Amino acid sequence: MFIKSRNERKMKMFLRIILDGAVIILALVMLSGWRALMPPRMPVSLLPSDCNLPYRDIILETEDGISLKGWFIPAEKSEGVIICLHGYPANKSDILSAVSFLYPEFSLILFDFRAHGESKGRITRFGLREFLDVEAAVRFIGKEEKLKDCKIGIWGYSMGGAVAIKAASIYMDIKAVVTDSAFANFPEMVTSYYKNMGPLKNLFSVLARMLGRVALKEDFIRNSPEYDIPRIKAPILIIHSLEDDFIPHSHAERLFEKAPEPKELWSVKGIHTGLDRAFTAEYQKRVADFFLEYLVNAERRE
Repeated sequence: MFIKSRNERKMKMFLRIILDGAVIILALVMLSGWRALMPPRMPVSLLPSDCNLPYRDIILETEDGISLKGWFIPAEKSEGVIICLHGYPANKSDILSAVSFLYPEFSLILFDFRAHGESKGRITRFGLREFLDVEAAVRFIGKEEKLKDCKIGIWGYSMGGAVAIKAASIYMDIKAVVTDSAFANFPEMVTSYYKNMGPLKNLFSVLARMLGRVALKEDFIRNSPEYDIPRIKAPILIIHSLEDDFIPHSHAERLFEKAPEPKELWSVKGIHTGLDRAFTAEYQKRVADFFLEYLVNAERRE
């Protein structure tokens, strides 16, 4: 009888430990998940005027009712217009210096994604809805008298690169795509987000996807550019670092493999969080030449 009672106490204690552990894990997933969905608002630290660029503030209205704050940088004799997309969590000022070399050959449009910078929206969806932000920019271009005859290109960094691929697979007005450090599969990025959890990272990842499906009524597996890229009709230049410490180079290889021609893969050096390469002559020439080839020269050949 005494042995049975002691075994029952041990079993209850074991079950209590399991239950408490499950509650703690679920709480950690919910806390970290909501922090990811509502990123901190990074202040705008740089204006186009600081880079001697002419600009005007613009408001882009998305189809699902989100107001986005942006900049229109008009070139006097524009060869085309490039929509420039920042990463996560960031804002338009974080990429301004990195893309300013495209002016004055091209007019530029930069904006804060929903739930970022100065734009409205409380929750980021990492691309599941952000393609609508790009569509708002495309509509703006269509209504702008100065841009009505210009072809549209898109440049995106990290999450912005992933969004660029999805947008180009939907909106045929986008005629050339450049991505830098884009991911191929978002569920893999969720697992990477929990990499500090060691052997529990896969469990955290599965729970996060389940919570995302409940809270957002969407499955993040749909947010995977490798499934969208076969449908794009535009030429694409995929740039990715061989040393990327957050999004492995293999993501770029998978995107390149599934992309239709014409396509280019340019493997570079540097960590994921650094865009120092954008200030090199080689980077600027390669990206500018790509846009000139497919937005300007292609039009002249038609």
